[in-house]
Amino acid sequence: MPRVSAEKQRTNVTLTAANLAAARELGLNISAISDAAVSEAVRAARARAWAADNADAIAERRAWIETHGTPLADLQVLKVD
Repeated sequence: MPRVSAEKQRTNVTLTAANLAAARELGLNISAISDAAVSEAVRAARARAWAADNADAIAERRAWIETHGTPLADLQVLKVD
């Protein structure tokens, strides 16, 4: 099965000299590590933005559950008391 990879683009990243030297000494793939870190930062920022955009709806839902309980609670198999 052919391996599918995302299109890559060159960019410049500034690292401390000590970190760069240590990464090279250990044979670490700086590009892959940087890409993974940026990917995680993007995921976290999107999650924060989603939570902020939906904060009112989340608060309303929590208030409803506080007042009425969880839907179908009587059918719940595992009950935590």
